[in-house]
Amino acid sequence: MQWELLTAPRLAKARQECGGVALLPIGSLEKHSGHLPTGIDTIAVHRLCIGAAEREAAVVLPPLWYTNVIEMKNNIGAIALDTCLLFQMVENILDEVARNGFRKIILVSGHGGNRFWLPLLMQHLGDKGKEYAVYLARPESAEKLKALQESDLPDWHAGELETSMALYLVAEACDLGSLPAAPGTSRRGTDVPAYTPVEWYSFFPEAYAGDARTASAEKGRKVYDISVEGLAECIREVKKDTRVLEHMKRFTRESRSL
Repeated sequence: MQWELLTAPRLAKARQECGGVALLPIGSLEKHSGHLPTGIDTIAVHRLCIGAAEREAAVVLPPLWYTNVIEMKNNIGAIALDTCLLFQMVENILDEVARNGFRKIILVSGHGGNRFWLPLLMQHLGDKGKEYAVYLARPESAEKLKALQESDLPDWHAGELETSMALYLVAEACDLGSLPAAPGTSRRGTDVPAYTPVEWYSFFPEAYAGDARTASAEKGRKVYDISVEGLAECIREVKKDTRVLEHMKRFTRESRSL
């Protein structure tokens, strides 16, 4: 059930049928080597949410295309939001979804870089006294997905599995003729034993980390099915949850009156 495709009465009915659970897919716009479309993270996570909601009823919000991709600004294709603006925008969206009667909202990330700011956003929301529960879906299918991989290289960006998913979902937007001849292996990076502001750039300046030469649409179908079922299971567990909002409210009370 896609929010933007429902009439108002149908949205109200869908809200009731799914127990007030909504999914917010969060992707990115950025270079994915030379062979994948810039929006593949968003395209894929949106489709995964739709597929999961077909297995376990939930309303899927329009995807968030824009995120924090500062580390990709050296390549054409990235649209990087200011971090403070991004936080404000996502919180505003969640508040509006809750105002429409959805009391459980699951954030679903399709971009690896979101792992830095989304947990901080969750902490931020926990300090705001919200009247709705928010969840950040965890990718619990990592081992099953890794079993599909033929390459021994870390499959981090535009590699075997992501390229396979793209070939399955949007083959017409891929350009395997521009696939680099050599795998995307890390450069030396910096010489200091510390995390730096140019960590990703120093290792993978061409936005390619992995080996997509063994990618296929059939493998992408398997990646999709495993990921969809994992997310559907997350929705099922969220529907059963009665404690997160209770804990959020208790935390708010205790933190306001020490």
